[in-house]
Amino acid sequence: MTMLKSRVVSASLLALFMAAGSSQVLAQQASQPQVPQTAPAMQASDISDKKLEKFAESLDQIMEIRQDFTAKLEKTGDPAEAQQLQQQANEKMLETVQNNELSIEEYNAINQAVQNDPQLRDKVISMIQS
Repeated sequence: MTMLKSRVVSASLLALFMAAGSSQVLAQQASQPQVPQTAPAMQASDISDKKLEKFAESLDQIMEIRQDFTAKLEKTGDPAEAQQLQQQANEKMLETVQNNELSIEEYNAINQAVQNDPQLRDKVISMIQS
């Protein structure tokens, strides 16, 4: 039963991770003028443990922000208020990344690497769970 619970938690974190990562990209795009994004592709070997820990910390906080704002969005029926809530969530997510001493570009590059590397993804999930 413990193994099943661990798998459910990992799957839930992975689903939230993927959603949070894509939200961050959307937040960056919504808050900045259209500039070609040329973030270099990162490999697991390019990411220090310290940066990965900062990424995991950011991701964990972003998941909490998403959960909080999703609940608020579900309660509103006003499109203008919903848009305002989305903007606030985006700003909080950007601030979270920056407060964890990562640039948006670093966060997105690490996010891409984690999505493409199952071992790196497992390491991030483990960091979030601990």
